[in-house]
Amino acid sequence: MPLLPATSVDFFLAGLESFMRRSGQGTHWGVTQLQLRGRPDQHFLTRAWEQIHAHHPMLGARLRRQWRGWKWVWQTPEKPPPAPAIHWHPWAEHPPAPATIQLRLLGHTETAHLTSPLWMDVFPCGHDDTHVILLTWRHALLDGTGINLLLEQLASGSCENGPPTPVSPKRESFASLYSKAKPLIDRLHAMTSAGCLSAWRRGMRQDGPPEYRLIEFSAAESQRATALLRSLCGDFMQMPFYAAIAARALRLLHTQRGWTSPQIHLQLPVQIRGRSRELIFGNHMGTLPLFLESSSLTTVDQSIAHLLDRYREAVRLKVAQSSEALMSLASHMPLGAFIPAVRLTNRGQICSLFHSHTGTFLPGHSAFAGAALQNICTIPSVCAPPGLGIFASDYAGRITITLAWREKAVTREELDSLERQIRMDMTGSEEHPLQAAS
Repeated sequence: MPLLPATSVDFFLAGLESFMRRSGQGTHWGVTQLQLRGRPDQHFLTRAWEQIHAHHPMLGARLRRQWRGWKWVWQTPEKPPPAPAIHWHPWAEHPPAPATIQLRLLGHTETAHLTSPLWMDVFPCGHDDTHVILLTWRHALLDGTGINLLLEQLASGSCENGPPTPVSPKRESFASLYSKAKPLIDRLHAMTSAGCLSAWRRGMRQDGPPEYRLIEFSAAESQRATALLRSLCGDFMQMPFYAAIAARALRLLHTQRGWTSPQIHLQLPVQIRGRSRELIFGNHMGTLPLFLESSSLTTVDQSIAHLLDRYREAVRLKVAQSSEALMSLASHMPLGAFIPAVRLTNRGQICSLFHSHTGTFLPGHSAFAGAALQNICTIPSVCAPPGLGIFASDYAGRITITLAWREKAVTREELDSLERQIRMDMTGSEEHPLQAAS
C-alpha cells in the first residue's frame, strides 16, 4: 500500500483523539453547516462528491508508524474507497436540531456509526425553500483550511484533480531538534510554575457529550466588528482580534468562578504546509503557543496590544519553529502516552482554550450546487481539558462565533455571560461584563 509522509500536527491530533477515546470522549469530529435558499442540484453535488472520493486515497488512509526511522506515515489503499451516499432527508418544518449535530460530533448517524471520514446530510426545511447541508468530517484527517478547500472544489464541481506529490518533512538530528525546542520547553516550565487554568479542572467530568452554541452576527453587527478589527489590528492581521476576544471570554469565566489563573495559554494556528488547491487532506496548521498575562486583558484595546506584543516576541524567538521541533521530538513516543505526558507536566491541562479563526468561507461564491448561500460556519468538538473552544469564521461579510464545550464543563448561565461579552467586545460596546466582574 502507498505510504505518504505525516506531519507533526497529524501526530498531535492522533494523540489527542487517542486521549479522547481513552477518557470516554469518543472520536474527534467537526461539522460544517451550510444554509441555502433553494434546493441544491442533486446530480451536480453527487458527481462532485464522488469525484472527491475517487481522486483522494487519503480518505481511506490509516496513520501508522514506519519501522525504518520510526516515522509516522499515512498508509493509503491501492484504490480509493467508494463515496458514501449523500443522505437526502425528508422535508421538516424546522432545521436539524442540535441533537442531530451532536450525534454527528460523536461519529453517529441516527442508526449507525460513521464508517467514512466524510459524511453529508441535506435537510429541506421550513416554508421558504431553505435547505441545510451538514458536512461531517474527521478532524484527524483534515482541519479548517482543508474543509474550506474541500468546499471550494465541491462548489466548483471540478474535483477531478488528485493531490500533488507530497513533500517529505526534512529529517533532523535529535540534537538539532532539541536545540530548536529548548526555548519553548523553558517557557512551558515557567508557565507551569505560574499556573494556567482552562474551563476544566481536576474533579470535573470529562466524558460528557459535545455541545455547542452559535453566535451569529447580523450584517450590520459584522460591519461594526470588521471596522473595529481594522482600527485595532490593520487590514491583514485578523487572528489577534479574535484571539484576544477569546482570551477575554475565558478570563471572564475564571473571574466568575473565583479561579486564579495568572496566565492564559493559547495555541494559535499557523500555516506549516505549502498551499495547494488540491492538498485537502492531512493537516495544514501547526501551532504558535502564546502565553498571555490575565492581568493584561482588562479591555479589548489592552488585550489586543498585549497579544500583539506577545506575538511579535514569539516570532522573534521563533516559537513556531520551536513548537514544530518539540512536536517532532514528541512524535517518537507512543501515541497513547503523548497527551498524558503533556498533562503530567502541565498540572493536568493541555492548554487554556482551543481557538481558531477559519477565515472567510468560499470567497467569491454566492451559490453552492446551484442554491443561493446564506451562511456557513463550522462546529468542532473539543475535549476536556480544556473543555471549551471558541472558533470564528465568516461568509460574505457575516461573522459567526462557535462556542464548543463538553457537557458540564460550562453552565448555561456562564454561556449567556460569555455570549454577552463576546457580542460587546466584537461590536465595540462600552459596557463589559468582565469590567463589572473585576
